[in-house]
Amino acid sequence: MTATRSRVGDGVAGAALLVAAVTVLSRAAGFGRTLGFSYGVGKTCLGSAYTTANTVPNVLFEVVAGGALAGVVVPLLARAFRDGDRAHVDDVCSALVTWTLAVLVPLAAVAALAGPVVAKALAGSGGGSAGCTAGVLSDAVARMVLVFAPQIPLYGLAVVSAGILQSQQRFFAAAFAPLVSSVVVVSAYVWFGALFDARSWPRADLPGKTEAVLTVGTTAGVLALALTTLVPMLASGVRLRPTFRFPPGVAVRARSLALAGLAALLAQQLLTVVVVVVANARLRDGGLVVYTFAWTLYLLPYAVLAVPLATSAFPALARHAEHDERDAYAAVAARTTRAVVLAAALGAGLLAGTARPLSQLLDAPGDAPAVLVSRALVTFAPGLLGYALVAHLGRALYALHAGRAAATATVAGWLTAAVLDVVLGTTLPSGWVVAGFGAANSVGMTVAGVLLLRALRARAGSASTSSLGPTLTTGLAAALTCACAAGALSALLAPQGRLTGLLAGLVAAGGGAAAYGACAALLDRAGLRELARGLRAR
Repeated sequence: MTATRSRVGDGVAGAALLVAAVTVLSRAAGFGRTLGFSYGVGKTCLGSAYTTANTVPNVLFEVVAGGALAGVVVPLLARAFRDGDRAHVDDVCSALVTWTLAVLVPLAAVAALAGPVVAKALAGSGGGSAGCTAGVLSDAVARMVLVFAPQIPLYGLAVVSAGILQSQQRFFAAAFAPLVSSVVVVSAYVWFGALFDARSWPRADLPGKTEAVLTVGTTAGVLALALTTLVPMLASGVRLRPTFRFPPGVAVRARSLALAGLAALLAQQLLTVVVVVVANARLRDGGLVVYTFAWTLYLLPYAVLAVPLATSAFPALARHAEHDERDAYAAVAARTTRAVVLAAALGAGLLAGTARPLSQLLDAPGDAPAVLVSRALVTFAPGLLGYALVAHLGRALYALHAGRAAATATVAGWLTAAVLDVVLGTTLPSGWVVAGFGAANSVGMTVAGVLLLRALRARAGSASTSSLGPTLTTGLAAALTCACAAGALSALLAPQGRLTGLLAGLVAAGGGAAAYGACAALLDRAGLRELARGLRAR
């Protein structure tokens, strides 16, 4: 056991460190993807068509299978891998892959055939540039959906294979896959930008082969995502065969977890559809692109700081729950929840404090959309804490097979955000619509986080949330200090343009992080030390 614990990536702390390190690279590439899109397509009518079309496979996958698959794999397999029951592992993995393809391949075909209908529903009233009518926009969306449809089963394979690897405490491939995908997609954006000026469309014709560089390149990125986890999963010794049959007793558990995950993702994708429709109706061409930029930046601290902890803790929580080790489960849940709160609070402070320089990375100096992005980042930032708790506590409850409680809390949060999106998106001035989306998300995720904490405490006891109050107070105070310090540095540097924005963002982030650390250490030094010691243990 001593030798096993000494391996890099073993235990919650080692695994979180590994996932975080690789995720930093992946998210850096993902941010490069955002910049590549800004260069090759940008805030244009074509950009709105592309973003709308690319939403379709994502929404359909998540609605039909994404939530179901994400919460099912690890709880079903973690104990079998630990106990060395290879026959059980092979049977469960085979059934998961078979059902995934059996459902998602036909769904991709339906999406391709229904593309024109879906396009008309999502295109709205068109954009503000010459010729960017609803008809032109919907025709482009329909063409692109045809190419994007194969992404649906590929996403399914990526999620299942990543979950199988994580059940074995193999975290590298799943964290590395987005980097590989981003490299492929960025290459497509840059290549497309070299071939065609997106600002000239639809006044200028877009050749089919040139459009294919953009659309086929995007789908190729999803193929790369799937292969990056599928190949190491097969190399790990898992033997797959076509079968719809789960081992005795597993199908009932899988169905319960899947339905819970599906409910949560239905609510989230409803919000996505609401944003697409409202943005295309209220904003001029490229408005949806501004939202997508802001959302991408919002996900950066979430993915780098919070998700590694949630991901690495999930297999340990699942194993403790399966063996009815309630004290061990509660101890891991409490430590990782406190760590997630501190990590998310740091991310929120950094996001709000660096909003100005980050917005400069996306648009030319003085361009109004940079202001729109900056406003949105500030309103999105408070929601990071709740969103991080959704990622972590949802998994913690799935490990206890309390999927219904997790789904109820998460659905309540997403529905709250969706309702507020409609209210704010249709009543605020156009310059504040995207910021309104951010505020709606923050309120909704806070609701979800509070409800999830209550659900965990009710099912795992007070020990599962021990010392969370002081940690939350420390995190919020330190986040405010971080935001003020980073914001002051951002204002002092006053960046104009992408290069100065990048440099100013790095300086402001460094200053904000230092202020966060100093404040957190001042308020709860003993708690931080205990947390660091505790995370080294399982």
